[in-house]
Amino acid sequence: MEFRSLVLAVDGKAGHERQAVAVAQRLLPPQIVRLPRRGAAPRDIALDGVALVVAAGRQAIAPARALLARTPRPVVAVLQPVLWRPHEFDLIWSPEHDRAGVRLLRPGGANHMETITTPSPLTDNAIEAGLAAHADALSGCPQPRIAVLVGGPSRTHRFGSLEADEFGARLAAFSRTHQASLIVATSPRTTPDVAARVASRLSGLPHLFFDYRTTPDPSSAYAATLGASSAIIATSDSTAMLSEAVATGKPVYGWRLPGGKAKYERFYDRLIAHGAMRWFDGRFDLWTYQPLNAANAIAARLAPAVGLLTGPSERK
Repeated sequence: MEFRSLVLAVDGKAGHERQAVAVAQRLLPPQIVRLPRRGAAPRDIALDGVALVVAAGRQAIAPARALLARTPRPVVAVLQPVLWRPHEFDLIWSPEHDRAGVRLLRPGGANHMETITTPSPLTDNAIEAGLAAHADALSGCPQPRIAVLVGGPSRTHRFGSLEADEFGARLAAFSRTHQASLIVATSPRTTPDVAARVASRLSGLPHLFFDYRTTPDPSSAYAATLGASSAIIATSDSTAMLSEAVATGKPVYGWRLPGGKAKYERFYDRLIAHGAMRWFDGRFDLWTYQPLNAANAIAARLAPAVGLLTGPSERK
């Protein structure tokens, strides 16, 4: 029998789903089950061949708990603090910077783990494929190449026209000073105005601009952006984006946007303390650190229970 993993994701929670897929795919081929936001009860899910269930988000906890009583009983991991009978699950993960409710979990318990960053589904194989797909375009950008990851406005961070103009101007100055090519990738939250303003500042400079809204395969372009770079500049609005950047082991420069919360500051401080990130100030240094790959770390913790004693597979 070929074993597989099951990802329990609540419909509309794309960020949670990405985290669960990131972990599951490193162990066994994942099957995604998207549940309704209310009243989710996976009674009709067949568990034959399912060795691992990864549930992401608060609303996926109850459906995951329901599977604990099923036969055959899979290994069940939850990517969210569980405050009621947490000992029933095989593993509970939470990010270090988001402390809400975690104190009730008795961090450090046998079935609880934390990581500095959040799990990313971006794999080494995906980066290699992205580089191959965009080799011709990248060949026109001389070294050194700097990846630029552009986020967007959110409930906690401001990223409007003024911020976009300043960011674009500083990127242009950096490119001229260090004779560097810029490989820019925007995100789903990047507004058309922000993308246009940043792009306009780079006119005449060696660069590639992958606009998420107009690039045919933005995921492939994003992977190529990270793979082709010597260092990475990333806006500070997205913990997921910064997590993907520091998983590469490449120097990461954070571009601070107005706003934020205490949990974001904890996250930045941990990246800086680890040696993974420095705040962008126009300088260009190269340094090394141990990559922070949360998906690999969680998968390695789960591997013995799932029966993969050698650890995560090469679905890197």
